[in-house]
Amino acid sequence: MTRPRNKHDPPVPGVETQDDRPSGVQKSAESPGRPGEKTKHSFNIRYEWIFLGLVLVLVVIVRTRLLGFPLERDEGEYAYVGRLIQHGIPPYGMAYNMKLPGTYFMYALVMSLFGQTITGIHLGLMVMNCVTVLLIYKFGAKMVSSLAGVASACAYAVLSLDSSVLGFAGHATHFVVFWAMAGLLVLLYALEKDRLPLYFAAGVLLCLAFIMKQPGIFLVVFGAASIVVHGLVGGNRARTRMLSGLGVFLGAVLSTLSVMIVYLHGAGVFQKFWFFTFVYLFKYGTQIPLSMAAYSFMINFPGVLDGFFFIWVFALLGVVALFLHPGLKSKRLSISLFVVCSFLTVCPGFYFRAHYFITLLPAVALSAGILVDYICVRVMHVLGPGLPASKQAFSRCIALALFALAVVIGAVHHGEYLFKEDPVRLCRKIYGANPFPESVEVARFIEADTLKTDKIAVLGSEPQIYFYSGRRSATGYIYAYSLMEIHEHSLAMQKEMAGEIERSNPKFIVLVRVSTSWLARPESDKFIFQWVDTYIRTHYDLAGLVDIFPDTTIYKWHGDAGGYSPMSRANLLVFKRRN
Repeated sequence: MTRPRNKHDPPVPGVETQDDRPSGVQKSAESPGRPGEKTKHSFNIRYEWIFLGLVLVLVVIVRTRLLGFPLERDEGEYAYVGRLIQHGIPPYGMAYNMKLPGTYFMYALVMSLFGQTITGIHLGLMVMNCVTVLLIYKFGAKMVSSLAGVASACAYAVLSLDSSVLGFAGHATHFVVFWAMAGLLVLLYALEKDRLPLYFAAGVLLCLAFIMKQPGIFLVVFGAASIVVHGLVGGNRARTRMLSGLGVFLGAVLSTLSVMIVYLHGAGVFQKFWFFTFVYLFKYGTQIPLSMAAYSFMINFPGVLDGFFFIWVFALLGVVALFLHPGLKSKRLSISLFVVCSFLTVCPGFYFRAHYFITLLPAVALSAGILVDYICVRVMHVLGPGLPASKQAFSRCIALALFALAVVIGAVHHGEYLFKEDPVRLCRKIYGANPFPESVEVARFIEADTLKTDKIAVLGSEPQIYFYSGRRSATGYIYAYSLMEIHEHSLAMQKEMAGEIERSNPKFIVLVRVSTSWLARPESDKFIFQWVDTYIRTHYDLAGLVDIFPDTTIYKWHGDAGGYSPMSRANLLVFKRRN
């Protein structure tokens, strides 16, 4: 049993206590309780929800238009393994990768609800993204104010949709944010109400964010740190309750991880899971030395700013506003920790790829929301004390109008992507010669000439072909990147892949001759290429050829393929096993 709070209790970090006014604004003598105030106050809230609603409508319109965007490699991997899960085959059983299994199960769920199609996958992403936007609204409202919550939700909505972070694709980072924001919101309620079941629920949800993808661990760390900060700023009772709350939270995290490990062990795939998600992952994560981290960041980060640049400016100024805002003194440490931990989710491996920044976007959005709230506070300060509701509404309108301008400028800058360009043409513009649109046709050709029990092999990193064709891989190596990296396991992995293909005797082999599907280096071991050349010449005949150009793709099938010489450096060769 917990005692009720009273006026002498210390403030709870991250919990709003000022109704829906901008943080730091005190009640005036003319405000609540006067005739007509309820109507005016309701109007203010409706105005903000209208603004948020318009942004959500924009998101739905754009994502609906992009539902047919061809799957890229990560999506193809998740969809293929998700389908295997639907058929009772666990992750790491027939497909190896360094990612934790959470996103595979989310894809299995999404495809169960919306269908095993490109459209179904992207429809599930759209629904989840909209729910995430609402979670961020509530998180921002409790951390700062409803005005900041609306601005934060709108910022995340447009930034997570943007092509600069590949927001149209169902990457694992979207799922990390979904579970993390749900967990952090529940944690705020746990801190406010001091209920142990809520601490447990928050631990489970934040652990799920980690299970979606390893960098989510930093958000688990933030959750634990928030409990500690809350206990330290309170009195003796708060410190005592901190220990029990932290214990329950960490117990929930460990329990959730234990369930995952028990499942994988019982499914007989724990050894593969351990090798790829820990042993190999360590090699992958240390390819770029610390001395190159800053250079890698500076090379990749400017592309993330493209389009909605001014929202990022809002976020940067919001970090400054955090330390100037009169109503956020008790929350500066918590919010600063959130920003730092969110940035750390982008850093593992120092690759700084575009979609990695999606896990940073909630912190960016919250910072932008803080600036909007601070602008509102400053406008009200200029207008003078004792503000009637109409002047409060005017101040909110000024702050939101400035933020809306940043959104509109970004939308205009990316107008072709958001409103006009065909998804397939967009795919070519964004991904270059990567064979993502072509994978659909290659898979259709293979599906027409195979039984469901036939296996195929894709030599390259195009797992979406397995998903499209509905055929299982002859090898667990559905990516070729790990084979080309420089570590002591690469040759053994290449030989294991070759042995699995020989034992499976696949009916079709697709040889992907696109450099980005291999990322081979001069010092990479070349065993797999020598084996492929011999194995295919001995057992297979050319059945198809796909020649990829910037503006068109040439397809040659059956007899036409043998008489055609590819003219592009990016092409796919489809081989059929001799009878």
